[in-house]
This record gives sequence, C-alpha cells and structure tokens, in this order.
Amino acid sequence: MARSNSKSEYAERINWPIWLWALLAVMVGSIYLTIWAPFGHLSAALISLLITICLIYSAKKTALEIVLVNDWFYAGDAKIQCKYIKKVSALDKKHFIKLRGPDADPAAFNATRFWVNTGVKVELNDKKDPTPYWLVSSKKAKQLATKLN
Repeated sequence: MARSNSKSEYAERINWPIWLWALLAVMVGSIYLTIWAPFGHLSAALISLLITICLIYSAKKTALEIVLVNDWFYAGDAKIQCKYIKKVSALDKKHFIKLRGPDADPAAFNATRFWVNTGVKVELNDKKDPTPYWLVSSKKAKQLATKLN
C-alpha cells in the first residue's frame, strides 16, 4: 500500500467519522454496564478496554488511503498503473449509491466506505484484467477524477 508523500499528485485518507466513534462509545458503555452489574468494575473495565483496543485497531486497518503517485493509482491495498485507466467519472450521491447497490457489477473492484456517499468510477482498459471498473469512495471525487483523467 502506498503512503502519501511529497511526490504524491493526489492523496486522501478516509477515516471513521466522529458519529461512528460516538455510536461505538455508547455501545462500549452499554457493554460495560452489562458486565459491571453481575461481575463488578474490574471485569467490566478489562473487557471494555479490550473492545476499545480492537475498535482502534479496526479503525486503523479499515481506513481507506487513496494515492496517485509516479503514474500509479492506489486505492487501499489495490494499485493500477495509470496507462490502464480508460476514463474516470466523478459520481454524486445519487449515482454513487446506485452504482454501489442495485446497478453494481459483481466483477467490479470496490474500495468503498458506507459513510462516504460520493466517489469515482474508474473504467479500465486492460485486456488481461476482467475487472470492468473500480468504484472508489472519495470526499473529493471531482478533484480525483480530474487528476486521473
């Protein structure tokens, strides 16, 4: 996976939003109370701490890093050389959700996050690759499409 650096033409990192962290904090609090009632503070604190560590680890692993550097496009762990990109379209909320759902192609590559409602459709031109397109979440879809076209 590429990391953005000073040579990056484009870089974006999509992390968990604050509202998701707040929801998970309420859930951890509920679990704490559920365990505290029969077993006490120590057990509840240990289990809550373990869950919190797992959530922090999950947040780090599921962050989506999008990088364009040295004629390579990276979306998460996937990468493709820009010469194999035929066309890139910025998608608004309506079109992105439709392409992510009912109009999705099962052979397409998805680097999407449910909390981001805009993105790009990267159409490919590689005879050796059966993947028709990549669907990538992006908060700056128009800027990303401009850089890739």
